Amino acid sequence: MTAGGILLFRCDASVAIGTGHAMRCLALAQAWQDAGGSAVYVMAQDTPTMEERLQRESAGLARLKAEPGSGDDAQQTIALAQEKRAAWVVVDGYHFGADYQAALKRAGLKVLFIDDNSHAGHYSADLVLNQNVHAKESLYPSREPYTRLLLGPRYVLLRREFARWRGWKREIPSLGCKILITMGGSDPDNVSAKSIEALLQIRIEGLKAVVVAGGSNPHLESLQRLTARAQESIQLLTDPSNMPELMAWADIALIAGGGTLWELLFMGCSVLSYARDAVQAQIISQLSGEEIVGALGLPRDCTRTGTADALVALIHAQDRRARICRLARQRIDGRGAGRTLESMISAGVTRLVNVRMETIAATERDAFLAMAERLFRGLNPSFAPQPDWQACYFENILGNTGWSLRWIVVDEIRAGFVLFGLEAHRFLPRLNGMIYELYIEPEFRRKGVAQMVAREAIRELQSKSPTKIQLEVTEGNHAAAALWKSLGFRRVSERYVLAESKD
Repeated sequence: MTAGGILLFRCDASVAIGTGHAMRCLALAQAWQDAGGSAVYVMAQDTPTMEERLQRESAGLARLKAEPGSGDDAQQTIALAQEKRAAWVVVDGYHFGADYQAALKRAGLKVLFIDDNSHAGHYSADLVLNQNVHAKESLYPSREPYTRLLLGPRYVLLRREFARWRGWKREIPSLGCKILITMGGSDPDNVSAKSIEALLQIRIEGLKAVVVAGGSNPHLESLQRLTARAQESIQLLTDPSNMPELMAWADIALIAGGGTLWELLFMGCSVLSYARDAVQAQIISQLSGEEIVGALGLPRDCTRTGTADALVALIHAQDRRARICRLARQRIDGRGAGRTLESMISAGVTRLVNVRMETIAATERDAFLAMAERLFRGLNPSFAPQPDWQACYFENILGNTGWSLRWIVVDEIRAGFVLFGLEAHRFLPRLNGMIYELYIEPEFRRKGVAQMVAREAIRELQSKSPTKIQLEVTEGNHAAAALWKSLGFRRVSERYVLAESKD
């Protein structure tokens, strides 16, 4: 499985919203890199820790100066995607809605929208990914005909450091005395401190704990003071790089929802979880009903006694922890990033060594007419070039300075041609962008060539600020209709032709 070009991620991270959106995108970025592509993050908000992580992952970072999710945000993202010729734009965050998706699609971009709660209302992205247990098609009644849904835990995005743990077998001790506490990248409610206080009142011999504080955690000093009281039984780590190993070490994890929940379930670790928002509450409630996760309520519900009681019960429940391990690993197999990448490739991304367009010269008349004849015969098997077509078609195209006629060259082989340009409005002092022809030779189809060329033609036309860009699709050419719909075009009329009389 191969991927080519740049994958652009539009997401944010901060103390308030945490790093969950950016980190689950990282799993897809890694999968894209492993398949031969490059990743660039576009962020209006980020944290020093996230910036450092992206540097370690060889992912680019571009910063926006716009209100997240706004029209300005969309336009700046579009400009970056076009500048970098991004193969796809991945959007992840609750402040991105229907208008944001539509703007990206109108610009001719391929869009993957990562979602949790169908908050956008209407969906026009090419792919919508909702990895949660409650995800189902009925959540998305308002979507474009071409929009595909990737739903459920099969698509949970796990980073590459978890891949080597797929065949690992967890041992279930009689007493689960190894406790991992991790509340995400920021922990604004300081649930970590309350959890440490709960641990300090549990009297079980051999109890040990590791507390992981994210790089954006604003409460490090208080956590350091609390863990010092426990001497060696509680260890505090800040933004460690070996999370899978820590999850494998732990018998029980005490967390606050988020992406860490899926990682722990993949590792077969028993989980007690708080929920920071309605989405997390829904996920945890359903998994609790399936007896896979222990639900602890909202962070404000956290008390030393309640947390301690829940921990003690699970520490002693060997059979329950064994059942959780079995059910959790059935739910999460760790292949979600690969499945998502396969869906993106099947939607039109295939690695190509070199795709470019070059101007067709006057001396290449015969080669062009031969290819154009193949185009028209493919649309109409009875097509026969008339003398006026042979004499005027090519010359009239070259004679119009507002038009661009280009070869499509793939790996130094002529794979097709494209004709586009500007046309004066019939009645008003306006210019319209026009895409007249886009032809790909049969052996180069279904490899993403048409999408790449169409995006470049759209980009060039948009740089000249036309009122709109339009085109015609021959009736019955369903593949072409699907292509242009995927790039944001919509049908606005039907064209009727009265054939010439043969009398």
